[in-house]
Amino acid sequence: MKALKRVSYDDSIFTSVETVDEAMRVIVTPEAGLTSQRRWDAETPYLVDLIDGYVNIKSVVLDYGCGIGRLAKPIIEHHGCEVIGVDISPNMRALADSRVDDYRFMTLPPDMLYLMRQEICDLALAVWTLQHAFGIRLDVDRIAKMLKPGGKLFVVNNVRRVVPITDGWIDDGVDVRAVLGEFFTEIECGQLNDNIAPETFRQNTFWAIYQK
Repeated sequence: MKALKRVSYDDSIFTSVETVDEAMRVIVTPEAGLTSQRRWDAETPYLVDLIDGYVNIKSVVLDYGCGIGRLAKPIIEHHGCEVIGVDISPNMRALADSRVDDYRFMTLPPDMLYLMRQEICDLALAVWTLQHAFGIRLDVDRIAKMLKPGGKLFVVNNVRRVVPITDGWIDDGVDVRAVLGEFFTEIECGQLNDNIAPETFRQNTFWAIYQK
């Protein structure tokens, strides 16, 4: 087993974004020859399709790591559901509020989730989020507490955690899937489509549906 590395976590890469383009480059970094724009354009409808069967007009969805509303906006438009967007970055939350622009969408920082009534969400999303979370068990626990019994969690993630530090990113040895397994039961899993993630990228990532 690889020893965990002690790192100096620096979240400024998320909190310092000021524009949609800057946010896009952080949310979907260039990978395996794919630009951020190409990833964004191909991945977004693909992920919405994967989520589609778990959402309806009565759903309350927790979008944990909502960014600028990349998934919240099409999900609300397609289903008319309610979405609670959670993000560490105040700038991304402001951009999300502006882009989604719907009364069925609200945003707040993760530290304020405790103010919400628990067990109200039917579905939670954590897309390219948990691999960058500093207190990953705290974040997963927050998600679990917001889900109703039997509620589902849709995850897209690196298998291992890669956290931001002052001069880049570092794999600190945390197995994201193992942490998720401490809180949820995995009921479905897969790899991203070839057109979304070339093999070198796809091998280190996964999507999965978990149940509380």
